[in-house]
Amino acid sequence: MSFETKAELYAAEAQALADARDELYAGISSGELTTADLTTPYALTDIHAACYGSIWKWAGAIRVRELSIGAAPEHIREALYAELDRLNWQTSNLDSAGLSPDFVAMSAHHHLVKIHPFVDGNGRVTRLYADVLLLAMTGDRIFDWTDEPVYFEALRRADASMNPDELLTIVEAKVIDE
Repeated sequence: MSFETKAELYAAEAQALADARDELYAGISSGELTTADLTTPYALTDIHAACYGSIWKWAGAIRVRELSIGAAPEHIREALYAELDRLNWQTSNLDSAGLSPDFVAMSAHHHLVKIHPFVDGNGRVTRLYADVLLLAMTGDRIFDWTDEPVYFEALRRADASMNPDELLTIVEAKVIDE
């Protein structure tokens, strides 16, 4: 697929992301997609590929070049798998660990976007991942990401503190519209 303008590319990316979101939500709604599925080692790369596979030939591939943000390429897989393993434990032990689904899903977004495993699409995919994980845990909630400037400022502060609590006060969970 090729695009003549950036506007065409951005529109195609938005549509592909929306299509993947709808498919993921349907999988959760039908019970075919669970938190256990979402916390496997390849869950995030599979979601990235589902979102952008029709647009980018490298969709779903872990980046191999250095960027100004994110983990060093040689540490991405280890960091990504450790985060997904942590999420698997947390989602399996919410009550005994005293964790809320909102905190776990937002923490997942924060940690995964900080790892920055892909060349592009990290923020969009990790926000979608947080929504899908929250929906899988609660059955009816996703995050409201609409206040972007405030969100980005809070994300930078969360990076400094490694605490997503402020993000949760800015990006609140809402009941999904069916």
